[in-house]
Amino acid sequence: MRHLFNKVFRSFVSLLFVTALGLTANAQFKAGIQGTVTDTSGAVVSGATVIVTDTETNKTQTVVTGDDGFYRATGLAPGKYTVTAELSGFKKRVVENVNVSAEEPRGLNLTLETGPVAESVTVTAGAQVAPLQSENADVNRAITSQEIQRIPQVGRDPYELIRLAPGVFGDGARGGNGGSVGLPNTTGPGGSNNSIFQTENQVAITANGQRLSANNFQVDGVSVNSQTWGGAAVITPNQESVKEIQVMSSTYSAEDGRNSGAQIKVVTQNGTNLLHGSAFFKYNDPDFNAFNPYNGPDNAPRVRVNQLFRQFGGSVGGPIIKNKLFFFFTYEGLRNSSTDFFQTFVETPQFRQLVINRSPNSVTARAFKTAGMEPRIVSIIPRDCSAVPGKPCQVVAGGLDLGSPTGSVGQYVPLNMPQGGGFDGIPDILFAEFALPSQVHGDQYNFRFDYNLGASDSFAFSTYIT
Repeated sequence: MRHLFNKVFRSFVSLLFVTALGLTANAQFKAGIQGTVTDTSGAVVSGATVIVTDTETNKTQTVVTGDDGFYRATGLAPGKYTVTAELSGFKKRVVENVNVSAEEPRGLNLTLETGPVAESVTVTAGAQVAPLQSENADVNRAITSQEIQRIPQVGRDPYELIRLAPGVFGDGARGGNGGSVGLPNTTGPGGSNNSIFQTENQVAITANGQRLSANNFQVDGVSVNSQTWGGAAVITPNQESVKEIQVMSSTYSAEDGRNSGAQIKVVTQNGTNLLHGSAFFKYNDPDFNAFNPYNGPDNAPRVRVNQLFRQFGGSVGGPIIKNKLFFFFTYEGLRNSSTDFFQTFVETPQFRQLVINRSPNSVTARAFKTAGMEPRIVSIIPRDCSAVPGKPCQVVAGGLDLGSPTGSVGQYVPLNMPQGGGFDGIPDILFAEFALPSQVHGDQYNFRFDYNLGASDSFAFSTYIT
């Protein structure tokens, strides 16, 4: 209980500290909606008022078309928007459900019909075919929250989905032990082997013909690149906290010129006027794991996968002050207590005791006498002398006799005495299966707050604590 209190207290203090420095963590959104307002004859309409409204928070941004009829609303988070254009002498034009992807401009041209302002023409953008991307020449793809939630990812690592973007290559290979496999001729920490808790996550991908060290990572407009390894991110966000990931592989604008590889831009989830949340729990237990009921080769013992794995978490978000102040919080935890097995030769208890008796002050004897140095043997697997070809050997009870100690500490023993003092009938080595217990413990918290008093007085900031 005391440990839990200390953890909660530290998290609260960290949150206050980050809040005090909110400007440094201020989310910098780069998406926008832009286009030209014209009348039914195709002539541009200047002086028209265009209002862009976020359907989740009712945050609005108002702009006025210029002499060329052009308008642009910037700094938008990904989501659904309603765009309204109006001018005296024209019917109000309303376009609903305009989808804006993360960190990408959306083109939307508007046509006003003559008539009283009291009348309006409403169009649902979701019913229209998505227009050709004409705002930039980026080769990119937006990975949505639905994809992040539904497509399997190793370790619940959303960066695994970067491979879905055009122009990005990476096979996502994993070794027999489940560990990440890097691309050829690469060095570094590699991809995540500890779920989202990898300290430096160097996703094994290449884009635009560049090395993986040229990849660039951002979270809410803030660089999270490792200062030690190129192409590695020091923050791997949990799935519940990600709203969208924009991946650009080539021909991006100068604002994305820090690195020449893939540009990975994460935008975190935000609170809305509706209270919403999620929860998940994954549980693996050795008692649930199947195993071969028959002995393996050479009478190897029956061993099941001994993995006690628990991964759990969730999210909650909503309004603090409706239309003004919003919060969003996520948590993910990992508890993994696993046991791996391997087989090899090891010294016998009889040999250990023989060394201690003959040379009690030697380095080897002191190591043998140290508590906890005994090998964790699960079972002994019989072996004969064919397992050590070319060595002096005889089979005895309890293992293999390879000879006996000879001489004294510090004395040189010639190579023509491979058996030492000769066979003594004491087993020196045996072949056994060993258990290697390991534990992984991780917690990640994400806090985000959005504050809105209008187009000229709003901000959003988020922070991750791992």
